[in-house]
Amino acid sequence: MNDNKRQQNAIIVSNDRKNYYNEAIGIDEMIRKPNNPFNITFGKIPNGLIVRYEIDEQIISSLRDENMNEPLYIFVGSRGIGKTVAITNIAKQFKDEKDWLVVDLNPHLDMLEQLAGLIYQKGQLKKLFLKSEFSFSFQGLSFSIRGDKPVDNILSLIDLMLSYLKKKNVKVLILIDEVVSNKNMKIFAHSYQSFIREDYPTYLLMTGLYENVSRLENDKSLTFLYRAPKIYLNNLNIRAVAYSYMDLLKMSEMDALEAAKTTKGYAFGYQLLGYILYNLDKKKVDAEVIREFDLALDEKAYSKIYSELTALEKEIVNAIAKGNNSNEQIMKEVKIKSNVLMLYKKALSKKGVIDISKRGESYFSLPRFKEFVLFQMML
Repeated sequence: MNDNKRQQNAIIVSNDRKNYYNEAIGIDEMIRKPNNPFNITFGKIPNGLIVRYEIDEQIISSLRDENMNEPLYIFVGSRGIGKTVAITNIAKQFKDEKDWLVVDLNPHLDMLEQLAGLIYQKGQLKKLFLKSEFSFSFQGLSFSIRGDKPVDNILSLIDLMLSYLKKKNVKVLILIDEVVSNKNMKIFAHSYQSFIREDYPTYLLMTGLYENVSRLENDKSLTFLYRAPKIYLNNLNIRAVAYSYMDLLKMSEMDALEAAKTTKGYAFGYQLLGYILYNLDKKKVDAEVIREFDLALDEKAYSKIYSELTALEKEIVNAIAKGNNSNEQIMKEVKIKSNVLMLYKKALSKKGVIDISKRGESYFSLPRFKEFVLFQMML
């Protein structure tokens, strides 16, 4: 097939997809019914939340333990697996406690200035300073703290703040959602190592995609991140998803189980399918529901996930979508050796794309990702 013919066919498929989308209700245009217990906004805790009790209890108990050895946990997983909701739910347990400060930092901005500003605002530290207010534009500025020498840099300021909080037995829980390997994050990570050395009461919960966390921890000067405990979030328990649908949507046990199996336990898929079923007032997963489910997964998650795969990862994913599940079949299709396949399978597994729990075989962890990939191959 020549390039012009191939391009024409791609345009036809693309137009068909657009018409298909326009004929559908469209998840963004769908009028949300009042009191929908499901939420498809990333990071927001929905009413219909399946709590990962074992993980939550482990982290919360560890943070409360005076003799804890781990001040840092990193939640790793694919988009939509529930990383943000997980740390938000944990942080919620500490937000109203007088001996805890919970601060949320944006890795795309100056993180030390954010940390100083938030501690100052939330920690009732104004009495430390000669002036009731001061600028957080620290570059080139110097201001005095009562009874101490002038402070001329942001790190010295934070040291004084944390030292004061330590005397008051106040702990600081820092949240960083979706870490990236950039200058802001590296500077903060270096500084956080010094907080640990000084035994300041600072604790850190981070989330990130596998590839971003790997880039950051592979920095030779940040090896402490490599040693930090990683929480690789897996899909939700199918039975828990089914019970949730039974309770919130009043579905029969059989229909709820079929709906749960459709989601494969993917956290965003669970919320999304429940959202669609509730809005359409459906008690079963039918063709209309699947169509809405596929369109929303494509638009809100899968297009981004697929675009972030490397070229060879896409070839492997494409091979699996065509039914090549065994290692031998994949190696033959993609024309790679066993050691290379093992390396890439491990990466795809940690990215939450494939399940490699069955020895010598690979299957998709994400619901209806096979159908999504096959459609991408058509394009």
